[in-house]
Amino acid sequence: MPKIIHLAFCFLCVFALVPPALSKEEAKPVLNKIWPLNHFMINNEPIMLKNVSGSYAVSFPISDRVEPESAELTLLLNNSNLLHERRGQLVVLLNGYVVGQIKLDPVNTETQAKFTIAKEYLKNGYNQLTFKAAQHYTDSQCEDWSSPELWTRIDSVKSTLALSYSFKPVEESLARLNSLINDRLDEYDVSVIRADEELSDDYLYWGAMLAQGVKLRLKYVPLTLNEQIAKPYQWPELEGKKAGRFNIDPAQLKNDAILIGSKDQINKLIPDEITQAIKGPYLGIFRQDNNPHRFVLIVSGTDSQQVKMAAQAFALLNMPLPDDVQTVVKDINFNLTDAAVFNHQAIVPGSAYQFSQLGFVNKSFDANDTDAKLEFRLPADMYSTEEAIVSVNLDLAYGAAMRKDSVINISLNGLFNHAVQLKEQSGAHYGNYRIDIPLRSFQTGMNYLTFKAVLTPSETGKCTFIQTGNLIASIYQDSTITFPETGHVASLPDLKLFERTGFPLIKNGSAEQTVFKLLDRSSDSVASSWHFIAKLASFTDTPVFDIHITLGDTMEQQNRVLIGKPTKETLGVFDAAPVRLGQLNQFPYRYKEKQQAPEEPLWEWMYRVLLSENAKPLVTKIEPENVSMAHTTGLGRNFLFMSYPSPNADNGVVFALLSEPEHSLSDGLTELLSPGLWNQMQGNVFIWDKQGNFDWLKEGNTFVTGESSPRLAMSMHFSKHPWQWLALVLVMLLLAARLIHQLLSKYKKTTHRQVQEDEDTD
Repeated sequence: MPKIIHLAFCFLCVFALVPPALSKEEAKPVLNKIWPLNHFMINNEPIMLKNVSGSYAVSFPISDRVEPESAELTLLLNNSNLLHERRGQLVVLLNGYVVGQIKLDPVNTETQAKFTIAKEYLKNGYNQLTFKAAQHYTDSQCEDWSSPELWTRIDSVKSTLALSYSFKPVEESLARLNSLINDRLDEYDVSVIRADEELSDDYLYWGAMLAQGVKLRLKYVPLTLNEQIAKPYQWPELEGKKAGRFNIDPAQLKNDAILIGSKDQINKLIPDEITQAIKGPYLGIFRQDNNPHRFVLIVSGTDSQQVKMAAQAFALLNMPLPDDVQTVVKDINFNLTDAAVFNHQAIVPGSAYQFSQLGFVNKSFDANDTDAKLEFRLPADMYSTEEAIVSVNLDLAYGAAMRKDSVINISLNGLFNHAVQLKEQSGAHYGNYRIDIPLRSFQTGMNYLTFKAVLTPSETGKCTFIQTGNLIASIYQDSTITFPETGHVASLPDLKLFERTGFPLIKNGSAEQTVFKLLDRSSDSVASSWHFIAKLASFTDTPVFDIHITLGDTMEQQNRVLIGKPTKETLGVFDAAPVRLGQLNQFPYRYKEKQQAPEEPLWEWMYRVLLSENAKPLVTKIEPENVSMAHTTGLGRNFLFMSYPSPNADNGVVFALLSEPEHSLSDGLTELLSPGLWNQMQGNVFIWDKQGNFDWLKEGNTFVTGESSPRLAMSMHFSKHPWQWLALVLVMLLLAARLIHQLLSKYKKTTHRQVQEDEDTD
């Protein structure tokens, strides 16, 4: 018996010493990431909670690719020292559940608090973090609910949210692509891997389609895109079988990867079962061998045309289908008809739209929820006269017993434009409340029409129960917005117009008139060209399939985009550019401004002052007078983006995106595409560095391009010279009167010959 006990004790000791790595399931490593609260806010500002019951909500995403374990919220806040010591409180809610509360102390006004949020309250997707403050300055109800001393301020920079999480294995299904690549990621890196060392125009097109497919799934998240040649890798043998599936060097797979090429090009890099499945345009998604939390997407086919179709299919997959690890695409039918085809939220001048057609849904405002937004995109080359009007016809209702200063303020692109006064004491419902906005107030590209309700109770004051349940208003989705007919004219080059619309490289969702030329064969320049094209696709919210990208001579397209690092062989293409790089670099520098007073004939002045309503004085025309300086050394650590009239095509434009050979153009482009820098672009020469420092200027000639119809030409001419239109109308009236007089005289002579006119006896 003692021997048996001794053996059992030894067995237990050995079992206890078995390392966890030998168990069936290894413990998932838990990672931590910390963000300041302002990372999740639109504006970098402190969170202010005002009045008796102030509130503020922040949404933060949790990727579908992770399993949240817990979160820790650290708040740094201060509050008014006039709050009542027993009635001040801050409550923190997550997705509607209370996760913590703080007493607001009028003596110790600065507070730091930490809240641990359990796993059960967290979810994949967007989580809403809400701060609600109860703030009073007296024990009784006799207080002013809007007193300025009722405030609490949360420092959004020093307050942080820390998330503990573990990665999930990738679900091997093409239906999960939109869950693997989306805006719930904090950032996204992807590598495009090719098997051939030789670059081809076909490969450049394939990569451009892949980049668009990734970018269209990432509307706001920064994208890091790199391109590389596959390095073959031989996995060690284990019991006569290969331990891995893909013969790609694991050192290259530091993030998600897309392996693209024909079946013959990639067959040595993939397992036999995948090779056998490639019987046409092929898409397949698999976990990486060395990291199951990342994927390898295979884009292939039996020839280059099939690879092209597979890349287009990847860009188009936006539904949870096909729900399988792989698929062979048999056909892509774009189903285009002769009718006009436009992108989502794009406006066609001369048309009327219901709000619902532009993505707006029925919206009710109350005391806490006060904002709604209508978004739409206007053509880049839109032109019309000063008198053109956009009509908004609101289907609007609001509640009773509101004070007469209650309004719905309407802003256009962040600037106040109009107000709807809610003045009926019994409430009202307007089926067609019309608001007219001048078309000149809109901008090309994306526009935002914002409705903000300011609802005030009719009964307020000390010792008064304030009823807020009646503070309600609604705007219905069957409201309409009507746009006038316009022409199509634009002044080029203009980087500000390009920044908002992608014009002229993209027009009506097409790049047919644009060719992209790489100046060198480096992976850095290849990835930069794809990333730039992906940015253009974001203007249309759809893939752009008619992309022309080449390493050779540019085609006959009207517009050219030169991307890369200039060499001695390519410097000649910049002879007409405002900036020329070489042994001697020529740059424009600001020097003076030329101011030219407007020339206004007497008749135009009389028309403007005497006959035109709301006459405005003509402004002075100011143009830069730069000086061109040639010197040694060039861009250095800076990057250059410029645009200028094409020397080879009428009404064509050349764009150039350049860096020095020893610097990463891809890093510079990533910085340029950040919202803070991209929105600063203007002029036609833009220079920046990786720290976000920038400068711009306008240099060289401009030209006007657009339709050349007689109707538009007359409209443009007479809008600039309205007195000529008045003179033309007067001449036409005189001619008409003369013609009518002659016709009447002739009719009288032929019809009433016997009638004698009465003689004048005077």
